[in-house]
Amino acid sequence: MKKYLLKYSLEFLVIVMGISVSFYLDKIRKDVENNALATIIYQNLLNEINEIEKYAESREFAFTNDLESLNALQNPSISGDSLIKLEKVKIFKLASFLNYRGFSPPNSVYNSIVGDGSLTYIKSTDLKKELNEMHNVHYYFINENIKDEKDARKKIIEYFQINYPKLYLNGQFNYQRENEYYYKLKTFVDGDLTLKSYIYEKQVAMRLKNIGLKSYKV
Repeated sequence: MKKYLLKYSLEFLVIVMGISVSFYLDKIRKDVENNALATIIYQNLLNEINEIEKYAESREFAFTNDLESLNALQNPSISGDSLIKLEKVKIFKLASFLNYRGFSPPNSVYNSIVGDGSLTYIKSTDLKKELNEMHNVHYYFINENIKDEKDARKKIIEYFQINYPKLYLNGQFNYQRENEYYYKLKTFVDGDLTLKSYIYEKQVAMRLKNIGLKSYKV
């Protein structure tokens, strides 16, 4: 009896050890696969963040120039002659007044890992928090202010069409504008409080958009 019990005990022990080793090796294999996948995810995110940094720098430069154009147009101490000089050196751009500039940074990698659940492979809570703030909080803030800027721009366009139709028709897509155009534009803006208020509304949205971009870049 003891002989049989010993025999079956040894066989059972071998089976249990075999299963344990199998589970252990499987765990090691999965850990290696997960680590390899995590490395790929980190590298892809790093590549995308490098692209985001380049994009954000170019947007910041453009956003700043756009706001400076509106500041010049609103400034009562800047004459029509001065506005013409600013336009010639590309400091004043009519498109900044009659249009808006959007914000669409590269985010396909981040959206993909959030969508398929791969975000769980990122172990750093701080990193996940930073990514969430960049791609959701700050991105949302910027684009909400772009919506406000678009609304203000729409008011400006509609007001121009009704009150200054000739000036509007000679607008941003006419590349043969004479100096007289800028004289008239500056004169109309300086003397029209309603128009100035619409431009101010656009300026506020642009300033807030720029503030959001600075937070996005940090």
